[in-house]
Parts: sequence; C-alpha cells; structure tokens
Amino acid sequence: MVAKYRSVLSVPGSPRLLASALLGRLPQGMSSLAILLLVRGTTHSYAVAGLAVGAYAFSSAACAPLQGRLIDRFGRTRVLPPSALGQAVVLVAFVLSCSAHAPGAALVVLVGLAGAMMPPIAPTLRALLREVFPDARVRDTAYALDSVVQELVWVAGPLLVALVIAAVSPAAAVLLLAGVCVVGTVLFVRSPLARGSGTRAAHEPRTAVLANPELRSMLAPVALTGVGLGGIEVGLPSLALHAGSRPASGLLLALWSVGSITGGLWYGSRVWHASLAKRYRMLLVVAVACTAPLILARSVPAGIVCSLLAGLTIAPVFSCQYALVGRAVRPGAETEAFTWVSASLVAGLAVGTAIGGVSIGPGGVSAPFALSCLATMLAAVIAVRMREPRLSAGVQTSA
Repeated sequence: MVAKYRSVLSVPGSPRLLASALLGRLPQGMSSLAILLLVRGTTHSYAVAGLAVGAYAFSSAACAPLQGRLIDRFGRTRVLPPSALGQAVVLVAFVLSCSAHAPGAALVVLVGLAGAMMPPIAPTLRALLREVFPDARVRDTAYALDSVVQELVWVAGPLLVALVIAAVSPAAAVLLLAGVCVVGTVLFVRSPLARGSGTRAAHEPRTAVLANPELRSMLAPVALTGVGLGGIEVGLPSLALHAGSRPASGLLLALWSVGSITGGLWYGSRVWHASLAKRYRMLLVVAVACTAPLILARSVPAGIVCSLLAGLTIAPVFSCQYALVGRAVRPGAETEAFTWVSASLVAGLAVGTAIGGVSIGPGGVSAPFALSCLATMLAAVIAVRMREPRLSAGVQTSA
C-alpha cells in the first residue's frame, strides 16, 4: 500500500498541491450546515433555510461547467481567485442581510449567487492531475487519494462549523467559510504544480465537451450514483431517530465516511488488471450489495456496522469515475469535463435526498436505502453499455 501512495507523494510539490486543494475544498463541507443554521436563526423557518441550501447547491452545480470552460480558456489563476473573492463578498453581504433581518427571498437569492461563484477546486485539481502524473497507473492512485481527501472535507467541514457555532455564532461560521475559501483558493493556485496557466494552447481547437461520447455515457451513471448516495444521506439520520437515538445520526454519517476513506485507501493501493469500464461496473454492483443490509437495520448497533459497510465503495467508485473521465477527455477541455461530472453528481444527490426524505413517510425507514440500491443498480445496468475510453493525447500508460 505504502509504495503506491509514495509514487504520488514523492513527486515534488504534490503534497502541497493536495493540502492546498483540501483547504480550498473545505467550504464544500461547511456551507450546508452554516447556511442552514444562519437562515433558520434569522427567519425561524426550516423551509426557507432548506430552500437556501438547495439554491446554493443547485447554482454551484449549474455554474460549475461555465467556470470550468473559463478555466480551460483563460487559466486557473485568472478565474479561481476572482471567483473566491466574489463569493466572499456575497457571503459578507448575506451575513449583513441576516443581521438586518432581510426577507427570506432576498437571503435565498444571495445564497444562490454565492453558490454560483464557488470556485471549482475539485474539478480543477482532477484536471491538473493529468498534467502532474502522465503515467496512468500513478494518476489512478492519485485519483484514489483525492477521493479520500474529499471524504475528509465532508467529515472536517461540519465539525468545524459546529465548533465555531458553539463558540461564537452561525454568522461567524459563514464568515469563516468565506475566509477559508479565499485563502485556500489562493494557496492552491500559488502551489508550484498549479502555477502554470492551464490555458488551452493556441493551436488546439475549441471542442464541445459534451460532444465526447465517453463523457456523455458517464453522466447518467454518475447522477444515479448521486441519487443513491442522497438516499443514504437522508436514511441514516432517519434510522437513528427510528432507533430512538438522535445523537447517533452524526455517528452513523461519520462512520459512513470512515468506511469510504477505508475503501478508498485500499482501492488506491492495489494493482488492478481489469479494465476501467469493467472495474466501474463491478464496483457499482458491489455498492448495491454493501448498501442492501441497511434495508434490514433497525437498531443503532446494526446501523453502525451497516453504515461502515455501505461506505466502503464510495471512494473507489469516485476514483474509477475520475480515471474514466481523465482518460477519455480531450486536451483543452479537461476542467469543464470534470465540472460536468461534479454537476451531475450534485444534481443526483439533491434528487436522492428529496425523494429519500419523501419516501420515509409511506415506505418507512427502509425506503431511502431501497431507493439507493435501486438507483445504484440502474447505474450499473447503464454502465454495461460504456466502452473503455480511448486514451487522449498526452496520456501515457505504464507496462
């Protein structure tokens, strides 16, 4: 295991690149809870607070491909820092509006604008990994490590928000989110491996990203995977409440992430002989098998075991998705391609969370987990038609 990760971290500048990307992405894990609690405290309405969080998520997903196209055209340093600064300004205005008890509609609009300006650090990093690691096998390990880092964001972000709210206030948490976004983004673009412009070479033709059949074939399975994850995300707290332990909600979600981190580290340490497309289908089927026991879980101890099990395949599935996109996307459109994948995942998560929540009433505590299994299995069925991506120019393999 250590040898494969050493091949990634021994590249000069790669630890700093990954660390700065972790800081730059930390607001992803902070935003939902911080915005929810601040709007709830201002409007005394969970409906308005939920609408604000949804506006932030959907606007960030909708605008990420546009930002990705701008990054591919003008470069990382010209797009990411202005986006981060713009988001910080809007978030400060949002906090001031909350202090002035502005109408809920105005708060939702401001939050939606802030989400639209969220710098797409994660897709930019995944596109950059193509440049940093030309060897496809080393790059696949880097994608696995990136998936683990992403899970750390979802664990550390809410914990940091909770600490700041307990010590100061929800407004302070949102202001901290704005500050971390700016600092993390600047550190990311100033890291040695990211200092290159990242712009499309003048002789490279401008191509429509979605004209790539390999990329298009990925979007439906990615979105369905998001639906499955959204179902689990709303199902685990429901399971804890059903078992009579509200505090166990956070525990089950945290253990779900721990399972993902464990699976990601294991996946990235192995030498795989199966093709990427075949591996992706296999992982989706295994994900269904790992999630299915949650349908029968009715107690906190059962939830602990089953949430760990359900998390094992998350990071490996993401790693495989990134590798498939990285090998298929054409030069000059890498960042936009990864933002389309991220947008599909976020949209799927939102749909899965909404449907999963609605299904609990008529279907009981098992319904969100059944939804997750159904959506993930459908993703596996659609992925059967996926072809092994052709290697793009500049991508190498190792024997």
